[in-house]
Amino acid sequence: PTGPFHEFGTRCVHSSPCLLAFAVMEEDAHMVERTEPITQKVIRCRRFVGDAQTAQTLNPRYCSNTPKEELLLEHVREFEEQFVNVYGNRFLFLCPPNEYGVPKFLPSTIRPTHLPYKELYEVKPCSQFLADFFNYDELKPPDRYPSIIPAPHSVLKWQAGDCFDLSIALCSLLIGVGYDAYCVSGFAPRFITTRNEARSACPQLEWHPEDKKEDVESEDDEFTIHKKPPLTSEYREARRTADEVDKARLDEEEMKSDSEDDPSSEEDEFENRRIHCWVLVRQGSREVREDMYVEPTTGRIYDVTRCPYLKIDLIWNHRNLWVNMQVCNASQVELDLYNSRYFEYVMLDAEGGGSGGDARGLYADGGDAPDESEGGKLEQAAQILDMPPAWSERVDIPRENFHARCYQGEKTIFYHKCKVEQYAPYTQDDGLVQRITLYKDVRRQIPLEIRETFKHRRDRLSERKRRPMQNETIEHFLPGRPSSSTSAAGGALKQYREISAVSRELLFYNSRLDGLVRCVELIGKKMFEFFEDRDDRLIYHSVTLDPSLATNHRGGQKPKDTYLVESMGEVPIRKMTQKYARNSQVPPDEDFHKICYFLAEGKIRVDYHREPGQLTFKTVTYVNEDGNLYSLPRTGTQPTQQEAQRLLQMQGNCRDILTESHQRTHVELNQRRKDENGIRASRSVQAGKKRELGLPGSREDVLEPSVYDLAREHARVDAMREGAEEEKQEETTSKVDVLAPYLVDFMNKETKYVQLDSLQAELVMKKCTQDFRKRLTDRAEIIQKRLEEEQEQLRKRRAQMQRRGDNVEKDEREFERYQSQAMFRTQILEQRLARHEMQAIEKFQELERMLQEDPRLAAMWQREPAAMGR
Repeated sequence: PTGPFHEFGTRCVHSSPCLLAFAVMEEDAHMVERTEPITQKVIRCRRFVGDAQTAQTLNPRYCSNTPKEELLLEHVREFEEQFVNVYGNRFLFLCPPNEYGVPKFLPSTIRPTHLPYKELYEVKPCSQFLADFFNYDELKPPDRYPSIIPAPHSVLKWQAGDCFDLSIALCSLLIGVGYDAYCVSGFAPRFITTRNEARSACPQLEWHPEDKKEDVESEDDEFTIHKKPPLTSEYREARRTADEVDKARLDEEEMKSDSEDDPSSEEDEFENRRIHCWVLVRQGSREVREDMYVEPTTGRIYDVTRCPYLKIDLIWNHRNLWVNMQVCNASQVELDLYNSRYFEYVMLDAEGGGSGGDARGLYADGGDAPDESEGGKLEQAAQILDMPPAWSERVDIPRENFHARCYQGEKTIFYHKCKVEQYAPYTQDDGLVQRITLYKDVRRQIPLEIRETFKHRRDRLSERKRRPMQNETIEHFLPGRPSSSTSAAGGALKQYREISAVSRELLFYNSRLDGLVRCVELIGKKMFEFFEDRDDRLIYHSVTLDPSLATNHRGGQKPKDTYLVESMGEVPIRKMTQKYARNSQVPPDEDFHKICYFLAEGKIRVDYHREPGQLTFKTVTYVNEDGNLYSLPRTGTQPTQQEAQRLLQMQGNCRDILTESHQRTHVELNQRRKDENGIRASRSVQAGKKRELGLPGSREDVLEPSVYDLAREHARVDAMREGAEEEKQEETTSKVDVLAPYLVDFMNKETKYVQLDSLQAELVMKKCTQDFRKRLTDRAEIIQKRLEEEQEQLRKRRAQMQRRGDNVEKDEREFERYQSQAMFRTQILEQRLARHEMQAIEKFQELERMLQEDPRLAAMWQREPAAMGR
């Protein structure tokens, strides 16, 4: 594929590296401003260059090239000239300028780094994190390469960049954790370059159970006898295929429906000319089974043969760069990088990777052909130009920015019939970190389901699902939810599901004192609860209601046994049921299994446990007549007075237990509604205002920071307290009579008393202020001197590191360790200097106030009014 010709990029490659920086920054500055639009990226780079503090601690390789880099740029220039002579005029984006306008070979911009975050160790979570972490800037214009490629260290610091910046940063992190990753530049459709996912399915809703099944089945393949495939009908298979084709056609038509916020429905003037950059992960390393493309702007992963990209122009990693010579679609490109029929590589591989495949490339001429003997290979390896180390600073993401995840704390993405909102922790009053809204229509106006995820909630709420059409709400809680009542058993809520005015279901963790694990209420019809590990072996009880008994009751009297139902009042009870677990110490025909109390009919039915190995069980039915129990049939054995009293007492206890459990559950539900209403009221009050943590019902009552956040906050507070105590101690020790040294010459030796006139008082005041100003200035100079010494020492170590060699890993690790410590000391000194400058003004004002209030200098202030009166 042939890319659009870029005048500025061609000048960057053809010009001499030594003169290019000056040409870009001085001579051609006006031309660049005319041809290149002023984007946010250009503004960020200009601010970076103009920052004086950054320039003092900056790596010298940002501003200039080392001799080895100059030699590399010369080699790249010769490669491009030979490439143009062989293959014709074609633009190659090889050495773009960095923030300071210094040309850098693209592979030297990648800085492999392994950050101490487990979320960045795998491809999918790492790419998804960076897609949320960055603010994406589109290329302007979209058919031209970017004019600047900054260091990945700066890109992660800014949390913003275009597709090239995001790809280089992602590739640096993936290579750092062991992946065989490459950056790929080429051409892509508009929905990729503009990150418009209005026609794509939400990746957070996709789930592939087949992957897990394959992992489970692969372990047992050696010991499994494969079954014969079932017989299938060709007619049914044809019908199913036709139905799938029709469904795909309908889905495609639906996706093409007009949408006001979907600009991809318009014609694209840059069709097939939009430049883009993405990441390639090759198979082999880190147990990657097949090659895949990673889109850095969205975090999506595509198969190489089914990717949406159009064409491939360049591929590079931190060791080499390859030019694609295949004129075909990106999904049909052969990724045999060292085969010159498919790619032309810029750097020769000293290990022999570049000599494989077809040797009819730029380095296959007679004069440059390598010697095939062993001695020739050794000599060739010694003469081959290797890649210098990355010129960028070490990539780093501060822990605060990492936990915030989103750019500026929040992010909203629109998908096909879906909207995803993400928030940084502790930024929302209710602890919301993600909200996914599913819609019925393409325009996203009719919501079907709302999924919300919470973190750091004091009530342990972690997830909530709402279906507005069905009036259904499902809430999930983490372990550790406390009870609303300290005197009664409760809490440990695991899941709460409610369909308004129809039913509600509560699931509990198996940690309650009463053993309750599940409670289901069909409002106005039935309520039943399940128990585990109770001392009385109760595993189930229920109450069945019948509102018709209130009107059909004999004599028109109100039923005695009723159950309070919210929004319905007292509802008559038709039946109560209890179930018990098996008691091994009692014979089965004497051990209660299920007892049904038919209150409306005045009957009690008792079912006993089965004998081992039998299907039938013993059951007895009793009739309650005026408080006396009789078994049916009347001719059978009748219960004793003790057994009758026991059953009647169990009936009363069952009613009391159900009533108490119902009241306790409704107390917790009412408290839950009260808390949620308080949170909603707090959100409405705080909307558009600065939140005050002291308000009741604010996020301080709703959220509970994790132990890690508390530890970091305590460390920060302790550091601030220690600094304040040190300053206070310094002030206390230095709090002396500032005028004492200046009043010695004016003291009366007999009376030991000082009496100053106006001129003497003015002289003392001037000397005191001059000496104090000099003292503050000297202290600032001491801090500045220490800061300059640290910066100079860091520069010397950098220069020493460059002279030692480029591939000495041990020296590089020691230098990185020293550099991190030096940067820390430099940052502390800069903070001390800034704080001293701020405090110097306050201290000087405080000194002037003290001198004005000192009675020994009162003569000077009395003279001024007298002079004004004359």
